[in-house]
Amino acid sequence: MIVAQLPPNSSHRSRITNTGLTSSRNLVLRRPSYRPSQRPKPLPPDPGAGSAKPRQPQQQQHPQQQKQQEVHMGTLGKLMGGVRTSQDELVDYLIRSKLVKTARVAEAMRQVDRGKYINPAFATMADAYQDRPLAIGEGQTISAPHMHAVCLELLEPFLQPGARVLDVGSGSGYLSACMAKLLSPDGHVLGVEKVPELVVHANNALQAGNPELLPADGGKELLRIVHGNVLSDLLADEAPFQAIHVGAAADELHQVLLDKLAPGGRMVIPVGPRYSYQVCSLPCPPSPAALLIKFSRCSCAQWQCTMLHNQ
Repeated sequence: MIVAQLPPNSSHRSRITNTGLTSSRNLVLRRPSYRPSQRPKPLPPDPGAGSAKPRQPQQQQHPQQQKQQEVHMGTLGKLMGGVRTSQDELVDYLIRSKLVKTARVAEAMRQVDRGKYINPAFATMADAYQDRPLAIGEGQTISAPHMHAVCLELLEPFLQPGARVLDVGSGSGYLSACMAKLLSPDGHVLGVEKVPELVVHANNALQAGNPELLPADGGKELLRIVHGNVLSDLLADEAPFQAIHVGAAADELHQVLLDKLAPGGRMVIPVGPRYSYQVCSLPCPPSPAALLIKFSRCSCAQWQCTMLHNQ
């Protein structure tokens, strides 16, 4: 270790630059030295080493005590949301939490296994069924299940068979797949994702988890996830959508999305700066038919989200 020491009685202050410690006076750089009386005392011998008395092994817990502790921890875990090991347990938790309120949303979420849509390079199957966001690569996440539940419930009246839905920022593809289940057998979901690697991941996840949503032998295409930017001309030839979900916050409400919202349709979109309150509102004649919903976004920000009705 090198210690930077100024000469005695000096009031000069040094400054740090990209090249190191600089000064207009000469600095004295000295290694620390100890007088015999100042040398640190030697450490005591390691109890688990050599001639020292070996450590005593930890006393094993009685099987009955261990069982009681496991039951206690299991009860405590359930009170805190529990550790879930399947998609059914996750959906049951969301129902108990009153986040999933309709049978259609519950059934759709049961049919789309979140474990198929995580990225195993960033999360394990033990993480898949917990109520928290998970990294999927490229600086993006698959949202927490309660977020998916809230968005599906907000849009559920408009996610009817035969409807057209736009999912902007489809990411892992999980929410797009849930919406496609609600539109079955003849609706259509278009997922748009700007990160090409996530488009590949989402389509691979769909092939593994819900291949019935993809076209086969000329069948109906319930879900298509593509790479692109909705603010370009990507949607120019697309018919209006009865429901639009935007998963990423927008700095402003873009007209191109409003133009693609069908009359009587609904859009759910957070608008506002990153890591701050994000509010979206639109007065609709003859009276504002907007419902204000407040929910948390990870641990660093909150979304204050309004449903938009095009009348």
